[in-house]
Amino acid sequence: MLNLDFICQHPQVVREALQRRRDPHTIDEILRLAEQRRVLATHCDSLYTTLKTLKESARAHSAQQRTAPDPQIKALTHDIRQLEMRITDIGAHLQPLLLDLPNLPQQSVPVGTDAQDNVEVRVWGEPVSFHFQPHSHWDLGLQLGLIDAESGTKIAGSRFVTLKGAGARLERALISFMLDIHTREHGYTEILPPLLAKRTIMVGSGQLPKFEDQVYSSSEDELYLNPTAEVPLVGMHSDSILPPGTLPLRYVAWTTAFRREAGSTSRQAGGLLRLHQFNKVEIFQYTTPQDSYTVLQQMLEHAERILQSLELPYRVVELCTGNLPFASAKTFDLEVWMPGQDNYVEVSSISNCEAFQARRSNIKYRPTQGVHSEYVHTLNASGLAVGRTMAAILEAYQQADGSVIIPKVLRPYMQTSQLIPPV
Repeated sequence: MLNLDFICQHPQVVREALQRRRDPHTIDEILRLAEQRRVLATHCDSLYTTLKTLKESARAHSAQQRTAPDPQIKALTHDIRQLEMRITDIGAHLQPLLLDLPNLPQQSVPVGTDAQDNVEVRVWGEPVSFHFQPHSHWDLGLQLGLIDAESGTKIAGSRFVTLKGAGARLERALISFMLDIHTREHGYTEILPPLLAKRTIMVGSGQLPKFEDQVYSSSEDELYLNPTAEVPLVGMHSDSILPPGTLPLRYVAWTTAFRREAGSTSRQAGGLLRLHQFNKVEIFQYTTPQDSYTVLQQMLEHAERILQSLELPYRVVELCTGNLPFASAKTFDLEVWMPGQDNYVEVSSISNCEAFQARRSNIKYRPTQGVHSEYVHTLNASGLAVGRTMAAILEAYQQADGSVIIPKVLRPYMQTSQLIPPV
């Protein structure tokens, strides 16, 4: 959430930032309501001062002289209550308007409208040249008996899959490998959070109200299935002031994520690329404002480390202003090369949300004892999306006979070096 004082003091900066984001929101109504509330609050403070003077004067008289309530005090008290109700009502109208505003892009973010305007930062690795026509991971998964599409649809409908045998083991191997790298080499603390979150936690992370049509919910309990582990990792420290010396906090969590993908028409809708339920390993950091952009580069390297270890060619892309996630001020994507798709496919999004989520969730830190608390900066990254990484492995490591070689780093987890089609 943006700071209301900043919006009121720098309206042109906010308008220009929203234009750079290609966002249609205006702040006119916010400014109008904020000014109306300021005028009422000033009037209310004035009445409080007058009321305080009258009460002090009344207390100076003897009990015999105060036989009846002062009508002026009674009238002022009534007026103050009315003003306070109007101020509260304006605040209730302001809050959803503020929650609807996206984060403002950092100045270094390239200006653009959509994914076509993203900027390629670097490429790692060389795509494998095949002497045969490479298959899609979907076809390979069916042929190898890894993916049971029919039962997934039978159980839950379209865009759900059942992984079987070596497919289930490969998913589990990837999760364990990613968690091991991030905890042992990168110093993250492993978290296994609840899969359900309260509405307040969803709002705090920036998922609601913006993505109301994308989430699965239990309306009776007002709980939501996590669309990403980022949600509970933000929620862990909501309404908190972190003591001096606490930051940075580094968390890594594996969770199953749930997304409705309402209205999705992506060309990546097939196979394991855009499911309603998928596994993801998320890395997350709380840090100070002065360190957050150094940490962003660090987290980008941490996510890259997974792809490099798996020897999967990829590229780093900086997202343009028009393609930024709602809560992000700056984002890099990692896109892995998938020969069966003949295209790069996103497997990680690494974002600095600055104080956007912290302000919504009321998460602060105290730099040193005795000083005012400040909002933390929060950063998140997929480390990585597991299903998409599996899809990339199947396509990149496929052989002409339909078998798939297991990447070296995964063989201790899989207890095999190759997946062979059944006879």
